[in-house]
Amino acid sequence: MLVITKKIKEFLEEKNISQNNFAISVNLPSGAFSSMLSGDAPFPDDKIQKIAPVLEVSPEEIKGWILADKYPENILKRALEVKQEVKPEAKKLILTIKIDSLLQQRGLSRTALSGLIEYSQGKLNQMIKGDEPISPLVISKIAPVLEVSEDEITSWIVADKHSVEALRVALES
Repeated sequence: MLVITKKIKEFLEEKNISQNNFAISVNLPSGAFSSMLSGDAPFPDDKIQKIAPVLEVSPEEIKGWILADKYPENILKRALEVKQEVKPEAKKLILTIKIDSLLQQRGLSRTALSGLIEYSQGKLNQMIKGDEPISPLVISKIAPVLEVSEDEITSWIVADKHSVEALRVALES
């Protein structure tokens, strides 16, 4: 059972509230809420904001439960470590800082990286800057060049997207 499903069902049982009544109380169609609980549909941020006060938890706690279901513990742990150790300068993403630092250590530019992995320089730059999502294929191509694991790169992405609180909750779940 998904962590988020377990936590919400425990709350509903504790408060003796039906799933349908809970959905109504947060202004969600019952079917949509059921799909979210089963993992067939995501929990959009606006729904998390509505659900959190009713569950008597923070939105970050709910996001942590979702993270616990989505990523393995090693990625979550590393994301939390990186988030705490890297202080992004000038609003740069951890992903950008880490990739640029590793490229610099190897005497490579982003242009050289795009050539080595045979990928569009413009598209790769957009991914590194966070303007476009970085695909699993690109992660698998840049990891060996940067001499890091795919999980390490994934942890940088997770760290950029989620708060310290959500990452801590995910690791505790």
